[in-house]
Amino acid sequence: MTERPRRPILHLKLNPDRPPPIPAVPAAPVKAAPARPAKPAAPALTGEVWKCKPCGAAIALADMPLEGDVRCPGCNARLGKAEDFRADPPRTERLRARLYKR
Repeated sequence: MTERPRRPILHLKLNPDRPPPIPAVPAAPVKAAPARPAKPAAPALTGEVWKCKPCGAAIALADMPLEGDVRCPGCNARLGKAEDFRADPPRTERLRARLYKR
């Protein structure tokens, strides 16, 4: 069996015959990016409050739509259907949110 030729070892040292690199000219100062809007404020703790499992944002039952999908105000994740939140007892096995205990 013949051995395959080995690749040359790469050296990270600068070649002494090569001149040092030219330093970069400092660029003009960069303007600061506009401030991001703040996260939505936590809902008032009246009635049932649910917390998003992915991000932990709170959403009140009163703020949820009456039908259709419920989305997290913080990360826009689909948390479940409004019917599952409003069922008695809530169908927690179908939800991506947990009931917030005060």
